[in-house]
Amino acid sequence: MSEPIGVDRKKLVNILKSIENEYGAGSVFTLDSAKANTQIARWSTGLEDLDAIIGGGIPYGRFVEIYGVESAGKTTLAYHLLAQHPVAVNIPIEGTFDAERAKIFGNKKGQLLVRRAEYAEQCLEFIDLMSQAGAPLIVIDSVPSMITKDEFKEDDYEKEGRRSQLASLLSKKLPKLVSKCEASGTTVIFINQARDNMNAGLFGPQIHTPGGRALKHYCSLRIQVNRMSFIEIPNKNPANSSQKEIVGAIMKVKIEKSKISNPKGECTLAVIFEKGFVPVDDVPQIRKELMRERNARYKKLKNKDVDDDDE
Repeated sequence: MSEPIGVDRKKLVNILKSIENEYGAGSVFTLDSAKANTQIARWSTGLEDLDAIIGGGIPYGRFVEIYGVESAGKTTLAYHLLAQHPVAVNIPIEGTFDAERAKIFGNKKGQLLVRRAEYAEQCLEFIDLMSQAGAPLIVIDSVPSMITKDEFKEDDYEKEGRRSQLASLLSKKLPKLVSKCEASGTTVIFINQARDNMNAGLFGPQIHTPGGRALKHYCSLRIQVNRMSFIEIPNKNPANSSQKEIVGAIMKVKIEKSKISNPKGECTLAVIFEKGFVPVDDVPQIRKELMRERNARYKKLKNKDVDDDDE
């Protein structure tokens, strides 16, 4: 293929060398050159099927969004992902952090750092600070709770126009944070909520997520989580009038957007609330184990109550 008329290759090479001298080796390169930095470093989610549909793991230094309806398993999945790192940061701005639940998924003292933030600017500032320290993973739970500082201090929280304030803030702040997190290798996961799109019409998108378009744009990966069904066993607890005890859930995970793999991949995950994530094929056996454990526990409790009555 002939070169375009007017290309001065000597001048082009000199320009490229000057860019490298100013910004460092690898700041500009030709495809497949020795200086190319095109490999996407990834970390495993600890869930084989999820790793498979995102190309081998979640990328370091990228933004990721996990969204779904309430009780879909978003925070549950986030607890699991936080436990995959020797140090991880959780920013539970919505105020629903559960330390005991986090421990079930493998998080430990000295490993999981928790930052209680009041408003969005504090979240973004902490992302900046933790990326400077090289934290491998930061989770914000969740985007709908990220009200701005002005909103936080307003007496009239329902002031007209407040919905656009977070979108505007993210549009201004995310470009810098993307660059900093890429340099430090810090992955940032935003937990978000799927909401009905009341103006969708017949063929438009039926759901939307808060945070504006900037968040969607800067995320390399958008993962939709839905609960397919609960995992149930017969209830043996006399204090609970329900016929069934909910011990876990089956989740469907779909890759809605991906810049690091093929999009639209799907997988099924199973979580047992007392154990964490388990292989889907193991669910029947685990149900049997839990039923035996419940039978023994409440039989012992019933016998104790009988003995106490005799006394």
